[in-house]
Amino acid sequence: MKKKKFRAVWPPCEIWGVLLLLSLVAACARYGSAPTGGPMDVAPPILLSALPAEGDTGIAVNGPTQILLNFDEYVVLNATDKIVTSPVLGKVSYTSNLKQVKVIIEDTLLPDKTYSINFNDAIGDLHESTPLRGYTYFFSTGSKVDSGRIDGLVRDAFSLEPVPSASVMFYARKPEGYPVTVPPDYVAVTDTGGFFQCNHMAEGCYYILVSNEENRDYLVAPTEEKMAYSGACWETQAFRPPVLFRKQAGVKESDTMARRANDSLYALERSLNIGALSQGGRFLYLYQDRIDSVFLKEAKWEKAGEISFSWYYPVDPDSLRFVFLPSYTDIESVRQWELAQSDTTPKEGEGRRGRRERRAEEDFVLPDLTWPSSLRYSFVPQADPLGAKLFFNNYAVSDMRLVLHYKQYVDTAELMLPQAGDRKKLPDTAAFKVTPSPSALFFQDSLLLDFNFPVVGVDFGKASVLEIATDVEGIKDTTRIGIEDFRLEEIYSNRYALKYAWKPGHDYSLFMPSACFTDFFGRLADTAYFNFKIPALETYGQVGLRVQGLDSAFQYVLQMVTASDKAVLESRVLLSDSQVEFPYVNPATVSFILIRDDNRNGLWDSGRYLDSIQPEKRWFLGKNLQVEADWRIEETWNVSGAR
Repeated sequence: MKKKKFRAVWPPCEIWGVLLLLSLVAACARYGSAPTGGPMDVAPPILLSALPAEGDTGIAVNGPTQILLNFDEYVVLNATDKIVTSPVLGKVSYTSNLKQVKVIIEDTLLPDKTYSINFNDAIGDLHESTPLRGYTYFFSTGSKVDSGRIDGLVRDAFSLEPVPSASVMFYARKPEGYPVTVPPDYVAVTDTGGFFQCNHMAEGCYYILVSNEENRDYLVAPTEEKMAYSGACWETQAFRPPVLFRKQAGVKESDTMARRANDSLYALERSLNIGALSQGGRFLYLYQDRIDSVFLKEAKWEKAGEISFSWYYPVDPDSLRFVFLPSYTDIESVRQWELAQSDTTPKEGEGRRGRRERRAEEDFVLPDLTWPSSLRYSFVPQADPLGAKLFFNNYAVSDMRLVLHYKQYVDTAELMLPQAGDRKKLPDTAAFKVTPSPSALFFQDSLLLDFNFPVVGVDFGKASVLEIATDVEGIKDTTRIGIEDFRLEEIYSNRYALKYAWKPGHDYSLFMPSACFTDFFGRLADTAYFNFKIPALETYGQVGLRVQGLDSAFQYVLQMVTASDKAVLESRVLLSDSQVEFPYVNPATVSFILIRDDNRNGLWDSGRYLDSIQPEKRWFLGKNLQVEADWRIEETWNVSGAR
């Protein structure tokens, strides 16, 4: 029987049905064609309920106290260390589970007190991590919720920049003693713009202290942290709860609108608050405070025979006294060696082992504890009033204890040179050297001569100076200048100023043989030869600045500074509105700073809490000026509020 091939015959309607099904499957499998699930949820979570309820009263003071916050979506907790409780609570834990945040307070609460928990941006939704910005939960252990508030701005007293993440502490009574160790009544933390707001305070007047601490212990440690304070107590104002748009639960299309509306309201309210603060003068200025009993900030080796110091505040060199002592390590080494010598117990082991022990004793280097009696030293202040150097003659000393007596106070420093392998990184101290600065000198300035050791003997008459003039054709004319025309003045023992009527556009060569300078060790300085130039007058620009709005009851200091690092180029004292001329300015980008010189010393001074002295006020021009060679700039600065 002949077999026949089987052929399936599809009806036309069934063929079109299969093709349609295949096309739908292919369309769903293509990249990017999957269902989107609707608009993205960009709004923060909604608080549906709280237990106890927000603003609840009569909360029991004995812990533990549990708080449950229920939201409309899954939430997570981030950066719980940024959560601020006011008044301060020490034992608080925060956990999140699904749509709930749990807070457990183990502290015993104060009676008749309103507590607030500012979560900042710690609460966010699970998927997009959109934070619930600035949410604050509050409750009271009394019969009512306090409604007072205090807000303000914290700025750095020197740079005037906003200070973020600073602890702001409020005291109903002015703290006694310093440093301040009493706990505050309320606390707040500044935001990125230096703005702070403390809500739910008992009505009254509060003294304020600020610390730029990182450990959030809410204590003021002036030698380690900068601080600010209010000169008088600040009255509370009425607290206004923020008005926020709410998204509709379960309707994602409303999320974007609600988020944008909330962000706009948040920014608007913050801007209005800052504007009101600017008019009301509620500013606090952060500065490094001074405690007389703690004057030494750091002492370290610069190289063998040279120690550098930095102070917390300028000290009087005549009131300093130094005592040099061997290090504790050296004293202990000698003590151990003496104990070993007095030990008469026979050593274990004979033969080769015993010889090894005796050889180890012979190789032991006994530290010298007598070196302080022969030490000669010289103390040298520096141009920076917060720095100084000390030079001494015994280069072999690598470890020491240094005791500093300042007035009726005493401070100590344990100093150790780096290990032998690292000492190569330290500069050489063998030679007595001089270095000039700068190589291009303004014709009205002095040539500075810096020495690496203090100078005790000067015989500048052995030096020689050549003056080199170059005409338009490039021909040089060299003239030897009589050394009697120069004047050498001591600024401090390792810096001298060479004064002369330098001629603009001329070059100079200075030769100083070794016999010119002697250091306090009796060594002669290395022979030195330097070339430097005096730029022509047309290489400078001119700046004229008219300053207006000053109060004639105060003295001011006007500083021309570099725009980049605010280094001071020139300073002028102003007693009233003035037209100030700067006829010789090197081409650069400059700006200006105005200081209200309250103590009339020509410098900017930081505050002093114990004497109720605030940092001296500073104002910035707010714009940069580009100085060009042989060109004049004129500018007017109306310093509104410089009072």
